[in-house]
Amino acid sequence: MRVREVLLRRSRLPWVIAAALAVVAAAAVLVVAVLDEPARPHYCSCKPPPDTSAVKEVPRDWQAAAKHRDAAAAWRLLTPDAQRRYGTPGRLRAALARIAPDPRGPAEWRLVDMVTQGRGTPSAFLYLLVEKRTLRPAGAVVVHSMAAGGADGRVDPAPAATVRILEPAAHAKLGDRPPMRAATADPPEYVAVQAGRLTSGTAGAIRGPDGRDKPFFEPLHPGPTLIVAVQSDGNGRFTWGSVKVTIR
Repeated sequence: MRVREVLLRRSRLPWVIAAALAVVAAAAVLVVAVLDEPARPHYCSCKPPPDTSAVKEVPRDWQAAAKHRDAAAAWRLLTPDAQRRYGTPGRLRAALARIAPDPRGPAEWRLVDMVTQGRGTPSAFLYLLVEKRTLRPAGAVVVHSMAAGGADGRVDPAPAATVRILEPAAHAKLGDRPPMRAATADPPEYVAVQAGRLTSGTAGAIRGPDGRDKPFFEPLHPGPTLIVAVQSDGNGRFTWGSVKVTIR
């Protein structure tokens, strides 16, 4: 009986090994799939996504106050840090002509980047005022909010436009997934603004050995396109830059 039992165990051994190898192979495939998944904007798993349903009105309120040189209304919209920088409503009034958004035609505010851990957390949203016909950036503002659905946003006006997109050149004609080269040590995040459409690039760094960024997994539609590059320090301070191109 012992000889038979040993033989039976030995006969099962290849099946046990095969089953173990199958489990290891499946785990390897899962790990590769997870690692190969394109990086996307994400939020803390313990919080629902940010609610900007009321926050998106704040840039419009800022635009209206700046346009009419209403220093009192503009002052109420500023973050405490921005109020300290301008000092008094009177000093802000003198600066409004310089920092006011200046569209030359119909324009709309587009949300191009955010720093948030989800609804109810301190969050910052970078809005760009883009002319509908020309796609010219006419202004920018950062809205700080708890992103909980209320109109509690406060603005930090005129974030710096210092991110330089070296390639592609302005007015170039490109394929539907254009590579870019930016004058930054780390790849920025990219957004493509098109008529009635905004396509986000990959969140995080994707840079090839040739020094080019390839952020768009989703093909861009043919037509005029404003490509925006954004960098953030993670604390609500943004820098950005843009280039207008045509997608073939």
